[in-house]
Amino acid sequence: MPTEKVSREFKINLVKSVFSRSEFEQLIGPCNPYELSEVQEFLWEALLYIGRDERGQPIKRDAITSRMEPTVDYWRAQLCGEPVDTCRGRSCFVSHPVCAAKKLRGQIEVIRQCFERRRQRSEQRDDALLMLLLYHVNDHHYAAGGIYDHTKNPLTTVGSRVLDGETLARVVNGMNWAMNNAPKLDVFESELLVGEAKLIVQSRRIVFDGHEIFITLTTPEHEDAEVLNKVFKRLENGVIRIFRREP
Repeated sequence: MPTEKVSREFKINLVKSVFSRSEFEQLIGPCNPYELSEVQEFLWEALLYIGRDERGQPIKRDAITSRMEPTVDYWRAQLCGEPVDTCRGRSCFVSHPVCAAKKLRGQIEVIRQCFERRRQRSEQRDDALLMLLLYHVNDHHYAAGGIYDHTKNPLTTVGSRVLDGETLARVVNGMNWAMNNAPKLDVFESELLVGEAKLIVQSRRIVFDGHEIFITLTTPEHEDAEVLNKVFKRLENGVIRIFRREP
């Protein structure tokens, strides 16, 4: 049974293309049902983390599912001879992969549209930056991350989902303090003590198209330098692409 997992680079590209339906559909077009299921799970997590409804309140899962075609309606529309419960599970991923993929793509498009409803371009940019940070911070088990403007004011910050509220606040506040007091260097590092743990605030300065941006990660003390440089490079490429999408 296929168990493919979509790559880290693929998920980053999902973040970058979520506001463009044509780019997004081209990206997920070759995916099989197992990969589409993982795409759906990834976007669910991101949307529930950053999403807001029309009143500015955190979006709820049922508010999204209410926009999706009910499973029974989809099952009936396909004139399927299988029991309806098979449409709710994964057995059709093998027996009817085309139909299963069609259903998943429809659900994924509903989730994507929830991001697209953020009509203001600046809000779309901030969402994309936050999603980019959210992915890397949690994928590499970092304590926090931030993207700062030329004055070192945070455009967006995000903390690890495994930290409790008090610890998270201390980490993010400490990261912001370190950046506010940092010299304007291309590469900057500063120690951050949180309880008995020693963390390192690591920042990289990038300049492009008249923008000066600082990308910052708060990492374990002995993070592998090669891994860290790769993460910063991916973040840099993502930030530049997100900014260049603006009119």
